[in-house]
Amino acid sequence: MKYHLIGDQGVSMRGLAKYLSHLGHTVSGSDLKTGGHSAANVPFGADVVVRTSAVSPGSPGWVEVDQAEKQGAKVIKRSKLIGQLTENKRLIAISGMHGKTTVTSMAGLVLEAAGFDPTVLVGDQVLDFNNDVIRIGQSDWFVLEACEYDRSFLDFHPEILILTNIEEEHLDTYPGGLPEIKKAFSTYLENVSPKGTIIACKDDDNVREVIEQSETKAKVIWYGNHTEYDKLDFQLSVPGVHNSLNALAVKALADCLGIDGKIVATALSKFQGAHRRFELLGNFQGADLIDDYGHHPTEIKATLAALKERYHDKKRIVVFWPHQYKRILPLLDEFAASFHDADLTILKPIFFVPGRDEELPVSSQDLVKKINDRGDRAKFIETDQEIAEFLTKELDKDSVLLTIGIPPVYKISEILLGGKND
Repeated sequence: MKYHLIGDQGVSMRGLAKYLSHLGHTVSGSDLKTGGHSAANVPFGADVVVRTSAVSPGSPGWVEVDQAEKQGAKVIKRSKLIGQLTENKRLIAISGMHGKTTVTSMAGLVLEAAGFDPTVLVGDQVLDFNNDVIRIGQSDWFVLEACEYDRSFLDFHPEILILTNIEEEHLDTYPGGLPEIKKAFSTYLENVSPKGTIIACKDDDNVREVIEQSETKAKVIWYGNHTEYDKLDFQLSVPGVHNSLNALAVKALADCLGIDGKIVATALSKFQGAHRRFELLGNFQGADLIDDYGHHPTEIKATLAALKERYHDKKRIVVFWPHQYKRILPLLDEFAASFHDADLTILKPIFFVPGRDEELPVSSQDLVKKINDRGDRAKFIETDQEIAEFLTKELDKDSVLLTIGIPPVYKISEILLGGKND
């Protein structure tokens, strides 16, 4: 089969391309990062053209969808194809608004250590998988990060589902807010095999509500406070209460699969973390530079708690690059509260997402004011270079820097480290 992937530099698409090639298919692709989109990119004779959710009418990649249809090729969404590829696999899906990448990585490592030889498709690069987004195994076990964005997870039918949390997120595809999100998750639970298992976080009120109101026939195993899985008996190398909770989900999974606890402890105690998840980029003027992908108030609060845990005696400086007006405006108060553990928060202008966003009446300056009104300290600085110049005067051995957000806010650390990584 000949596959053409539109947006092939996206994280999940890179992993999918490798997997399709492994299966013996011919794979081509295009991306804005590598020459842009054009009808000429679609190879003659392509059988299937795969698009991401970001490729929609009006977006640059849609010209290739139109061309594919003219050529008679089948056009399919990425998640739909992954659903087909995993249809006859023993699928372990990890879902929820936060923690998916970490839990998927941890689960994959434990299954690998236990000899299950799984295929693992993650939402970002994983250091333990040679800094790749996929680990290809030879067994029927498939561990998948199953995202709720654009209801992609509805294309998957897991044997085992790990459900971490449910809250307001991706409001560009869930304009009805939390009720609409809960409804989508309720539908998703129906996809779990009646003979399967749901491993769910009992600490999350929305998770409990959705599961308790569902008609799922799957077995439910709870983890979190006041459950069988409420405490680790080994030490993680990655900090934060949220990561301990992630590991508890995987411990429950291991018990479900009959994996010895010693294997779990050995695998997870060495877990290095995924790309842009509390990742140490270097040291500048004595200050560690940490980067994280967190972009939602819950994620920011958890990451700052981990920063405080590891650097409790340091001045904690945070640079946040807000992402998407449709996320910032409805959660403005929650964002303001999430930076309480920072000694200083620097904000860049809100990142506008073409095709998925609209300019709403909110700005980073509004968030700065909200943070300062709470008694915390924040300031607005527009460019990376200006921020780097400011930080050069602020960072020393008694401080630590956290850059956080979906856009490439880590480039500020790259500016600082340019030849000064000591």
